[in-house]
Amino acid sequence: MDMLIFIAFAVVMLLLIAFFYFRDKSVFQKLLAYERAIDDLHSRLYNVEHRKTVTTSNHPDLSASLSQIESRLDDKLNELGEPLLRTIRAIKTMEDRLERLEIKVDEKIAQLQSNTRSTPTTQANSYDDRIISLYKEGNSINDIAKMTRVGIGEVELILKLANLKK
Repeated sequence: MDMLIFIAFAVVMLLLIAFFYFRDKSVFQKLLAYERAIDDLHSRLYNVEHRKTVTTSNHPDLSASLSQIESRLDDKLNELGEPLLRTIRAIKTMEDRLERLEIKVDEKIAQLQSNTRSTPTTQANSYDDRIISLYKEGNSINDIAKMTRVGIGEVELILKLANLKK
């Protein structure tokens, strides 16, 4: 029974890890797209500034339009930066939650391990004795499994170990 709980915790942990892996993968793809857009905007801004220095000395009207373009580019960069910050904050909170969950799971596993160490073996022996006595009373394996709430295979195994069933 304790092994099933341990396996269930392990499966839950694997599912959580897989979930966070795939979610992080998609987040990183989005971040990469934002990074490319920002790099593209930076290269365009560099080209505009480079042209500005060359052409502003020749055309005074051009400097006003270039400053407008610069302000629009700054606005766009700020718009792109906001979703990135929100995404990074969300990733950090998910990491914190995952760490807390790992700590809780480790505590539960330690608790389960301490419970299995403290379980007396006489309880298991009395459990086996009850199955054997029910079989000797003439109950079928299916009836014993229902009465003790144990699987049929486990009842058969206990009876085979007691040399009562072949």
